[in-house]
Parts: sequence; structure tokens; C-alpha cells
Amino acid sequence: MKNEVLDPDFYPFFMRKLQEHLSGSSVITIDQAERIQQSIEFVLAQGGEGSLPERFEQGKHQLKQRLKKLQQLYETIMANYQSFEIDSLKESLIEIGHFFKTYDLEYGAAENDQAFLDYQLSVAVPKDFVGLEYYERYLQNLAAEVFFLKNIPEHQIYELLDCYQEKLGFDYRQDVNNLFEIVFRQIVGKMLIAKKENDTLLLNRVEAQYAMVQIQNEDLPSKLTQLIELNPYYRHVFEQFKETIRHLQEPERAFEFFLSITAKKRRLELPPTLSVMRFNQLLEAYSVADQQEKICLISQNISAPSDFEEFLKITSNTPEFYKRLFKELEKDFIITLILYVMKKYRCENYQAIIDLKGKNNFLYFLKDYLKSLSINDQSQLFSSLEDYQLVSYDFS
Repeated sequence: MKNEVLDPDFYPFFMRKLQEHLSGSSVITIDQAERIQQSIEFVLAQGGEGSLPERFEQGKHQLKQRLKKLQQLYETIMANYQSFEIDSLKESLIEIGHFFKTYDLEYGAAENDQAFLDYQLSVAVPKDFVGLEYYERYLQNLAAEVFFLKNIPEHQIYELLDCYQEKLGFDYRQDVNNLFEIVFRQIVGKMLIAKKENDTLLLNRVEAQYAMVQIQNEDLPSKLTQLIELNPYYRHVFEQFKETIRHLQEPERAFEFFLSITAKKRRLELPPTLSVMRFNQLLEAYSVADQQEKICLISQNISAPSDFEEFLKITSNTPEFYKRLFKELEKDFIITLILYVMKKYRCENYQAIIDLKGKNNFLYFLKDYLKSLSINDQSQLFSSLEDYQLVSYDFS
């Protein structure tokens, strides 16, 4: 903004405006005088060429046009927003309605306190924005949030809010600072895990960890890139997310960033181990079978992880054979093997299996199988484990 005080014509013009404002009274505080000066400078900055009075009228005209467009944006927001009963959002929009009725182009054009805005945006308006500029940026950013949320099913947002409320222990209607950020964060997470199921925005614990790593590695799917390029505001919010996640080193910190739930687990009960006679008969048949028959015999007849571990311990074959065998195993049996290892070695998370130290064939080939999976396939496998738990007598 031009420093109008350096213009020798400014002081007389300023004094005339003060006298008009006083309307016969001679009492005005220093603070009031300073605010009026800032207002006059702000209006003059919107004008063009000419004398100060001419520039002031030009500035007022420009501000009136901008104010009219801004009111149209406000009315559009009011027609499309859903408050989800968040008190600060409803009250702030009411306050902005009052702003349009009370905005003083003559003596208060540079003031920001003409509306009490308690609802915080995901990206705050810069502190050097004043007057109409402040409200323009606030409503433009709010519009970007409102129209994003409008495309999300209400029941999914309510589910997020219920989870958010339960996690933090307060009433979201009174304490949520910004709704868009909560929802946008979950949408980003869903896009990062590339999960087709879209009934919920909540992530499970494995998905949350995977999404966090993807952001840290800046490995973004094309759909997410397209989303954040739709609006500079979304790009700004995403950059803030990246900065936050950059400081979350431990995988468990993903649950602080993304809203996640642990689904109720299904109790996994396995058939008993084979009898000694049945196990020996299986090994005899295995010894005379060809490679493909061997794989079929084992994959179809062993259902207890301890039997599978014993089989790998006492047989000898090529590494390629065991790799083929693991690929032929049913997914449910792979899941039981992983759960078995986690319980036996007291792993705190699924990823810890890959870091286990041990020379036995069972552990070696299971780790080798997991490492052979793509990051996405590995994540989906680990995610499916969230649905199961072993009962205490499964592997006694």
C-alpha cells in the first residue's frame, strides 16, 4: 500500500474526513483517528489517478463492486454449506452476514473486527490482509472447503465426526476447529491406499501406516495429484499435511494423523495338527511325487501352521520349489501363518515379521514370500489380518 502520509495533500484531506465523521463533536480517541487514517489509505489504494477526493471516490466504487461480488459468493456458500451442527461454523457465517450490513467504506474500510469469525480455516488468511481483502480471502477459502465437502456423502462425514469425538473425548459440535481438514485428510488416505471400497472414510491401522509412508516417500497416485491440482487451496492444505507427516517417524504416529478404527476381530480356530501316522503317510506320498504333485499334497493336506513348520524343517528342496509352494498356498492359510509367527515371536506389528532374525526354513521362506509382494499387495494382505485374532488354544 502506498504511504499516503508522504503526500502533502493527504493531511488536509484526512482532517476534512475526520471533521465529517465527528459531525460537530470535537472528541475522538487516538485509536479511532488511527483506524480512520488506515481506512482512508486503504480506500485510496483502490483508486486510480487524480486528486485525493477523486481517488477516494474511485476507491469506494471499486470496493462496492468487490463487496457486491463477495456477497454473491457468501449467498452461494449459504445455499450449499452443511454445518453438521458445528457451532463455530454456523455462528461465523451469521457474523459475516452482519458484516455486509455494517461495512463502513468511509471510515472502517480497513478493519477486520466487523465480524467475529471463530471458525478457523485449514489455511488461515495472511495477517497482512485487512478490510474487504480479509473477508474476500476468508470466503474464497471457505468456499473451496464447502464445495469439497458437498461432494462427500453425509453419513461418511458423520461417521468421521463420531470417531473424532470418541478419539478426543469431546463434543465435536463445540470443539471442531475445521471440518474440511478432517475429511480432506481421510480422502487423501483413501486415495493413497488405492482401496476400491468406498463405504467409509475411516482407515484401519495398517492402511493408516501405509498411507503415511506413501506421503513421506511422495509416492502419490495420479487421482490424488489431480485432486490437489483442482484448487490452489487444496495444494496448500496438502503441503501442510506433508510437513506434519515429515516429523512423524514412528509408524504408530499414523493413528494420530489419520482417523482409524480397529474392526471387531473374528476368532480364528484351526483344525488340530495331523496325527503322527497321518503326517508320516503324507511325507511318504510326498517323497515319490513330482514337483507339482508335491505342492498339491502339501497345500491341500496341511492346515495347521505347526505341521507346515515341521514339514519345512525336515524336507529339503530347491529355493525355487518353496517359492512356488508359497504362491500356491491359499490366502487364508498365509494369514494363519503370519498370525502364528506374530504370536510365536511376539511381534508388535506385521512389518516386524520381515525384520525377524532366524535361520529356520519356515521363517526364511515366509519372509521371502512377503518381500516378493508389491508394496500395495503387502499392504492389502496386512490389512486383511485386522479382521482376525487367534484364540489361545490354536497353537498349543
